[in-house]
Amino acid sequence: MAEMYGAIARAVACIMDADYAGQPESAPCSDAQSWLAALAEAEAAGALDDDLFVQRIRQYLAGFQDPGLALEASAKADFHPMTCGFSVRRHGGALYVTEVREDGRLAPGDAVVLLDGRTPDEHLASLPGNPVNGDDPERQLWDEEVARCAHLLVRRADGTEEDLPVERFPRPGLAASLRPPTVEVREGAGPHGNERAVVIAAHHFADASVLQAMQHRFDEIQRADRVIVDVRDAEEGMIGNAFGLMALFFDREVNLKDLMGQQIVYTRYTERNARLRARQLARLLKMSDEAGKAWVQAEIDHVAACAGQGFVKEAEFEEDMLFPPAPAGQKTLLLTDVRTSGPAERLAAIARRAAAQGCGKVHSVGRATRGGLDYANLVVAPLDERFSLVYPIAKTEDAHEGCGLRGRGLAPDVHVPFTPEECMRDLVLKRALVEP
Repeated sequence: MAEMYGAIARAVACIMDADYAGQPESAPCSDAQSWLAALAEAEAAGALDDDLFVQRIRQYLAGFQDPGLALEASAKADFHPMTCGFSVRRHGGALYVTEVREDGRLAPGDAVVLLDGRTPDEHLASLPGNPVNGDDPERQLWDEEVARCAHLLVRRADGTEEDLPVERFPRPGLAASLRPPTVEVREGAGPHGNERAVVIAAHHFADASVLQAMQHRFDEIQRADRVIVDVRDAEEGMIGNAFGLMALFFDREVNLKDLMGQQIVYTRYTERNARLRARQLARLLKMSDEAGKAWVQAEIDHVAACAGQGFVKEAEFEEDMLFPPAPAGQKTLLLTDVRTSGPAERLAAIARRAAAQGCGKVHSVGRATRGGLDYANLVVAPLDERFSLVYPIAKTEDAHEGCGLRGRGLAPDVHVPFTPEECMRDLVLKRALVEP
């Protein structure tokens, strides 16, 4: 089994080097040799099992700062996703508890000052790569790394400290983890306290629940002086389920295709990528109606012609979709943070493009988004009967030229830095409620 782990790990490193769209610009984030050496050491000690192996590969993939990368474990793998039962955010030299779910020993505002006897910086220095989303403390994502530790030294609000063994709880499946959207009316908003605000919190776009929630409160949204769209923790879903929010984005009627124009992408057509993409299209062809079969077959032929050519320059367009203007005089604010990714990050990009084109009315507040828009067109490469690697084969023109969003994201118009006070009070929302 150990030899099989080593072979799988080397296959992952090979795909990341030879087939991943993020090469070469993300190469400095990858330390494959030291990562493979650490795995070999664990193998020699007999410490590897499916569970630890998945954790180590996910640590390695996290170093690329691309949320599209993933290792999938099938039902044949002895892997049990776990969580430490709370979330943290870094400020200075400590990790502050922002949310408690299962582990009632902690409370929001508690500070994790040592992880297995090391400070956060010392802990990162002990790893073969950086799996917490880079060096910027405000953008670091520590939850997964905390769950891998055995002991934490926690400093309470009264200054006392306690050494706590890390407890682990089964991670819920995707469906169980999706929080429903909320729509709330807030009186007394605005810089003079005389406005009515509607706050729409969208935690995901995996279904049409956001649009449905908006439809139930349609009149209140239309009459509001300001609408606050909160996508700070929205990571999952499809952009089509987010389109309902875009009726709040523009001050005149806008066609999305005209607004975004032609987008240049570079698709990496290695032999492996062409083969995996052709499989996807073959499945799509079987499900397509007669009108769609011609387009899919044309794509299959194009992929076959490009196989083995490396990066190929291509053009893509947004959907041809018309959006009405938002209510006259209404102010729209978009709350973003480092977990804002996927369709939520595309919303932020569309809002920025509309502002640049003079038809947008969205003011963003909070922190920069995840920076996951550089890479797209995911394929799934089976590694064995237990594990598969998910990775993108296309990149934007900006990423191709070395000036993409990876590692920095889309900066908001109004930056609200994280402080420990936010563990107890929503300072970003507070700022948006009074923003002129």
